[in-house]
Amino acid sequence: MISKLETLKSYDNLSLEKGLIRTFKYSNDTYNAYLIYHDYKVHQKTVFVVTPNLYEAQKYYDMLNQMVEEDVVLFYPADQTLTSIMALGSPEFKSERLYTLKQLMTNNPYIVVTTIQGLSQRQLTKEDHQNGVKVLKKDESYTLDKLTQYLIYSGYSRAYTVEKPGEFSLRGHILDVFTLNHEHPFRLDFFDDILDEIKLFDVETQRSFASLNSVELSPMNELFYTDEMKEKALSDIKKFFEKRSLSDREKEKLNEDLERLDTRHKLDALSIYIPFFNPKETTLLDFVSAYHMFMIDVHKMEINEASTLSDLDTYATTMNGRNFLDIPFRIPLENQLKKPHINIDNLGFNQKNGIDLGVRTPNHYQGNLALFLLDIKHIIDTYHVILSITANQFYDEAIEFFNERKISYHHDPNQIGLSIVKEPTYGSFISQHDNLFVIDESQLFTHKLRPRINYRSVLNQATKIRKVEELSVGDFVVHYDYGIGQYVGLKTMELSGEKRDYLHIIYANEEALYVPMDQIDMVLKYSSHDGIHPKLSKLGSKQWSKTKASVRMRIKDLSDRLIALYAQRQQSEGFSFGKDHELQTLFERDFPYDLTKDQEKAIIDTKYDMELGRPMDRLICGDVGFGKTEVALRAAFKAVMAQKQVLYLVPTTVLARQHYYTFKERFDKFGANVALLSRFVTPKRQKDTLLKLSKGFVDVIIGTHRLLSKDVKFKDLGLLIIDEEQRFGVEHKEKIRELKVNVDTLTLSATPIPRTLQMSMMGLKDLTMIETPPRNRYPVQTYVVERHEALIKEAISRELARGGQVFYLFNTIQGIEGMVYKLNKLVPEARITYAHGQMQRDQLENVLSDFIDHQYDVLISTTIIETGVDIPNTNTLIIHDADKLGLSQLYQIRGRVGRSDRIAYAYLLYDPFKNMNDEAKKRLNAIQDFTALGSGFKIAMRDLSIRGAGDILGSEQSGFIDSVGMELYMKLLEEAISGQSLERPKDTKIEEVFAPRHVDPKYIEVDSVRIEIHKRIAELNRMQDVIDLKEELQDRFGELDADLLLYMYEKLFKKLSSKIGVQKTIVETNQTTLVLSLEASQRMNGERLFNKANAFKSMIRLNYLKGHIHIILVTKHEKQHWLYLFGLFLDDLIYNNE
Repeated sequence: MISKLETLKSYDNLSLEKGLIRTFKYSNDTYNAYLIYHDYKVHQKTVFVVTPNLYEAQKYYDMLNQMVEEDVVLFYPADQTLTSIMALGSPEFKSERLYTLKQLMTNNPYIVVTTIQGLSQRQLTKEDHQNGVKVLKKDESYTLDKLTQYLIYSGYSRAYTVEKPGEFSLRGHILDVFTLNHEHPFRLDFFDDILDEIKLFDVETQRSFASLNSVELSPMNELFYTDEMKEKALSDIKKFFEKRSLSDREKEKLNEDLERLDTRHKLDALSIYIPFFNPKETTLLDFVSAYHMFMIDVHKMEINEASTLSDLDTYATTMNGRNFLDIPFRIPLENQLKKPHINIDNLGFNQKNGIDLGVRTPNHYQGNLALFLLDIKHIIDTYHVILSITANQFYDEAIEFFNERKISYHHDPNQIGLSIVKEPTYGSFISQHDNLFVIDESQLFTHKLRPRINYRSVLNQATKIRKVEELSVGDFVVHYDYGIGQYVGLKTMELSGEKRDYLHIIYANEEALYVPMDQIDMVLKYSSHDGIHPKLSKLGSKQWSKTKASVRMRIKDLSDRLIALYAQRQQSEGFSFGKDHELQTLFERDFPYDLTKDQEKAIIDTKYDMELGRPMDRLICGDVGFGKTEVALRAAFKAVMAQKQVLYLVPTTVLARQHYYTFKERFDKFGANVALLSRFVTPKRQKDTLLKLSKGFVDVIIGTHRLLSKDVKFKDLGLLIIDEEQRFGVEHKEKIRELKVNVDTLTLSATPIPRTLQMSMMGLKDLTMIETPPRNRYPVQTYVVERHEALIKEAISRELARGGQVFYLFNTIQGIEGMVYKLNKLVPEARITYAHGQMQRDQLENVLSDFIDHQYDVLISTTIIETGVDIPNTNTLIIHDADKLGLSQLYQIRGRVGRSDRIAYAYLLYDPFKNMNDEAKKRLNAIQDFTALGSGFKIAMRDLSIRGAGDILGSEQSGFIDSVGMELYMKLLEEAISGQSLERPKDTKIEEVFAPRHVDPKYIEVDSVRIEIHKRIAELNRMQDVIDLKEELQDRFGELDADLLLYMYEKLFKKLSSKIGVQKTIVETNQTTLVLSLEASQRMNGERLFNKANAFKSMIRLNYLKGHIHIILVTKHEKQHWLYLFGLFLDDLIYNNE
């Protein structure tokens, strides 16, 4: 920190005597943060920073986190009072709060940033929390039953495969646990009751990778309890309510809550009952022995308190009773204000006697350095004017500006006068008492610094999806030969005395097919567009063969076209762009965020393509907000530096305008001319722009399909960028195709595509995936809840209070105007408009443009906001009937919020009085699991990737995808592109079986995991693969039995023996013989075979009979199975060239 900022005069007023309440007025947030940090440093006590709302809390947390080097700033983000009483809770907020409570119990001093709601929240006692922590040590004795009970009581849920925090799994003597406090889950391996080993394991591979000596387990909820505590609390709750007259809705809620308390189900949503488990009024403050407390803007807290009480009244009306409001689950504001604290009121409202800090915020200069100079000229001789600029480009600009005007400056902030420094100040302020004017680049320029955020809940955010194709009972599947059926379970049957596992599949007319697990590669999970239910195929019918042949023919046409296009592109001559210009580095430095690895790769790939001598045709796929535009900006700048023009095509005028402003802001500083062509531009201006474009005076032109008109002429077009090409019409796509021939083309798409399609397209289409989200973006807080007017009112009012905007998704055009009327009555201060797909295009775009310009606060819309609208100021989404939408739709719509550095909220509402069908209930449950690793997210990604495949391959292919399912379609496409048939030859001879092909359900209990292991066994190619899988199974499930090991060896043996051309295997008491086919015997390198047999550790003899080579393994004295020994030998023979 700049040393001058450690000597502010206001620090002298900070001493807080016991029982004292002090008020400061006329200040600003940056100055306050310095006061708070100074207080923490000097007194080494915990400092509580209490703000009126979460928006302010987030601001202070981000600021203090940057100022303080050590990891001492904690965040306690409480849910709103109304969401708490409605039994809602944000999982991300919860993990942040539990981490804070855990740290406070260490008795080290911290800075804790919270809201008045967080401070008012009742807690269990500090002793309860301390008793809830369990430390397990290696080589000590524990009872597994008691440990399992502890985990259930502490809010963990049982799963077979642990994938996200709060899950545990017990498989035999192996206990997996994922706590909130660690980035990776733990694997505990017991020998009887002794904890033999503690390891961390990887969620994606499920393999352990590091050993530990101890592990700390702590509760997953703020409410947890023993059986004794439960009995007493349940009794007290019943007594509390039995004296009262309850409405039907209140009775229903009470019964639900009592059942959940009794079964400990979803306890994180029942914190309003904490007073029955702890009658003391325990709050955050009771977790530390000594503290200082800063309250920011008490006046605003009082306004919010009145608003909260009004919201609770509205809630009581919808519940037809106030009984739940009588539970003392929060400490009233007036009680909190009696505690010793420093009240800082930036604007000095109602503070006649407060200490005047004499601080104000400088103007926002937006890059106008001349105006800044005018403001400081009269104080420059008496003030310390500190100009803090960390970005090189702005630093150089400021130095040049002051040099040109011969204004003296220095680099020592302790000297009077203007000092320009590269150290951050984390904000700006002017202090009259200190003769100090501090300004940073975000206040001086438009450049926004990305804060160094340290949220606990973003630890696992970048984890990629591991599997979406797990089979569940009831799933549709597609068999390569027999067509579409329905999977009903895994069945074990005996064949020749050996156990074998089969997939049991039902076809039309309830006919059954049992598919042996060694043929599992013939069965694929059927997936199609959201909402498509396939018709079951009929066994023995020729219809499936016809369907497959028809799809094959269409795919052949498609692959021929792709291959021809690729060949044409390879032969075309294009412009070869040179290496990066030095200005490119300056341009890229202007990007205020860190690139993700995927973004870096996309940029490297794109530049590499541009520097080749053939036209680029690269597709970049990445989720909304993952940073595709930055790739486009850098590619465009590279083209402009080579004196080439850039055409950026977008599907809507709204998007065109947004991209225009983004490009203009970045390119203007480098003298490049960016123009916009859309209906928002007057005809006269359009004509002028087109003339400049044809003469080469426009470097980058951005617009809709208007740019594909005949009157658009370029002087030298070098780069075409297309955003969401699939949203253009057929005619426009044809024009785009013509443009692409000799011009470098970069296509951007927000719809993901299946990994199988990525593999098939390799070599045919240059493709880069951006799959990692930007670092430190806080997850969208998602609530699935019954629709209540009180909640809607609170959500909208809270967003408006922080200057934000709201999307309200109402997917019925007929009732949309009525919804505007209802919301106007509910939140009269909000400016509300609406949009839907049946509006005239011009009218719709006008509404969206007005909303982007913040002429409205709330946009009520149908699902047209699903794609192509980027409004970072909109950070609250309310969906009226969430149960009516598909998961992929919900996922994409939710991606409309959370695009800035503010915490965003998504409320997925459903009608509490409606009887939902099983499908809708299932969907809502999946939505509740809508976290980055949740099942809802996996389903949404699968549905979206099917849509993405249709976008890339052409809409005419979508119907064919549905007729055979996505997975088989991809196999057929791979077949067509590679020219190799995946069809299995019909084998008439009876297959030799040397081992049980069975995974014991006692060893692996869950069918979907057993199927996964069968698939993994089917993929074994080398002996090292067997060793790796064996180690993984031992790690995950414990020691594997001999039969399973033999199954693995047999699968490998079959693969290797087939590879060298074994025709027959003869198993005898003392030896096993492999007989090679005539063709394989002639092909075999005899010298190599002889040398390998000679060097092998077991005895191998070679024979040559009637043109066939016989490889004979003598097994008489061998302890190991011949399958293993032959696996070793053949692996060495085929792959080891030594």
